Amino acid sequence: MRGDFAGGQHGWTVLGGLLPVLFLSIACSASSQDFVYISDQEDCCAPIIGESSLTGWAGQGRLWLNADYLSWQLSGTDLPPLVTASPAGTPVSNAGVLGDPTTQILSGNAEVNNGWRSGFRLQGGYWLDACQTWAITGEYFDVGSDDYRFAQGSDPTLIITRPFYNTELDTEDTELVYLDGELDGDVRVSASDEFRGAYLGLQRCLRRCCDPCCGPSWNLDLVGGYRYYQYNSQLAITEDLTVLPGTSTPLVPGTTIDLSDGFRSRNEFHGGEIGLKGRLTQSYVWLEGLAAVAVGGHHRSVSVNGSTTNTVPAVGTSTAAGGLLTSEVTNIGHYSDTRAAVIPNFRLALGCQLTQRVSGHFGYNVIVWDDVVMAAHHLPPGLEVDPRNLPPVQAGGGPEPEFPGLRGSTLVAHGIDLGLEFTY
Repeated sequence: MRGDFAGGQHGWTVLGGLLPVLFLSIACSASSQDFVYISDQEDCCAPIIGESSLTGWAGQGRLWLNADYLSWQLSGTDLPPLVTASPAGTPVSNAGVLGDPTTQILSGNAEVNNGWRSGFRLQGGYWLDACQTWAITGEYFDVGSDDYRFAQGSDPTLIITRPFYNTELDTEDTELVYLDGELDGDVRVSASDEFRGAYLGLQRCLRRCCDPCCGPSWNLDLVGGYRYYQYNSQLAITEDLTVLPGTSTPLVPGTTIDLSDGFRSRNEFHGGEIGLKGRLTQSYVWLEGLAAVAVGGHHRSVSVNGSTTNTVPAVGTSTAAGGLLTSEVTNIGHYSDTRAAVIPNFRLALGCQLTQRVSGHFGYNVIVWDDVVMAAHHLPPGLEVDPRNLPPVQAGGGPEPEFPGLRGSTLVAHGIDLGLEFTY
């Protein structure tokens, strides 16, 4: 069975881009509101002139709420070859070995978690004064997860293996997962990530013009407050093996082996954000932009774990820490640090007034976060493993599988939003 990249369907991406444009075109064309402009107010204070004013900010109401559907894409992560196979009949010493001409890669050697995903965003605010000079605003968003899943079971036409570099023998090597007549087994690989954030702050009107003499009405606001971001990822590789009566190894037939390797990362940002937000309005159509930057602390952590459980007939069950790419004497553990971070955030949106209180919008967003730790980047470098460090641990082993240290990379989160704004 081959891996499946959830959310990576290009047809939905194209459809997601066309539907908002169609929605706004129909809605705006159907709008028949008459718009009354209020006078130019450089000090951002304008008289409230009644419910008929849609483009004059003071007439829009002091409370607003936004509900958005998000279709976003995140930077993916590269997986090394994790599961390999060779045709049945291949010498076991060559089967699945990286670089051997018979070897095919079943899982890995590809980028994952880079598909389009669906999420949501909720925003709101309240003007604290009748002049609509100061407002308190808030936001929460979650772009959803993108999951990679792979599973390979018994297949008499293949010898299924997991590759690694054997540092004891200084050569490419494999661990058997399935060999017809000797070892029955299956292997699964899963990788996923998720991204969310929140904001709470103030909005200060710097300047606005609502006079037809100015042309299209516009406003420019200063925004600032507390910003939070969180990005998590995980990679898990598991095996379920059963020794068959035809085994050529000293293992007791009927023995079962459950093995797992797990890697998890967590990134949290806490800081202050400041930026500019502006809106240009012509009749019932508006264009809005946001440019902001957050500065604060970025806490990074990676957890590595693994286990091997052996159940031997008439003997019993034993469990030890460590799998194939994890060892209790080398890389299993929790690693973390905290560093400064600067995270820019941009948005451009097009919208139109649908009713007195409701407008629709379609936007594009970009967030760039440097030095983010991702689970898959913390596998042993080169998949190097000293078998003496794997269960049962033997003396004389080297440092492999090593923890490579916290490795950061740039996370780019971008995509479209489609939503409604309600004012009161």
